Amino acid sequence: MLSAPDSKLHILQGLSELELALLIAAARLDIILDTDTCNFAMAYDEYSNLTSRYKIQTSSSGVTALGASAKVWGRDVALGAWERLAEYGLLVPAGIGGGGRDFGAGGRMWKIDVGLEEITGSVDSLSGVMAKWCREI
Repeated sequence: MLSAPDSKLHILQGLSELELALLIAAARLDIILDTDTCNFAMAYDEYSNLTSRYKIQTSSSGVTALGASAKVWGRDVALGAWERLAEYGLLVPAGIGGGGRDFGAGGRMWKIDVGLEEITGSVDSLSGVMAKWCREI
């Protein structure tokens, strides 16, 4: 009899493209900043930079069929996706210091519960651009 997997990797398959993009951005920050925590603002900035860079590369190469990967979602929509990642348990609250003040889901620091390499191995439908974001840091 099979039991449910310990990890949350099975959840990745059902994420929206925006949720996946934010998760990849946050996992990249773990490596880039050599820290195991980030907040929504940091992840959103990384996501926006990745998407903008991708748009510039594809527009200069004449590719017009960009798909959803090239859309930069607004902060409010992205914050909703970030909050869903926390609900799924893919983001784990980091300890809150300084008197326990809560800054809301956007300002709170989080630990990412999956690694970059786990994302590429767990999502069959990962777009080419997102796979590239996972590989090229």
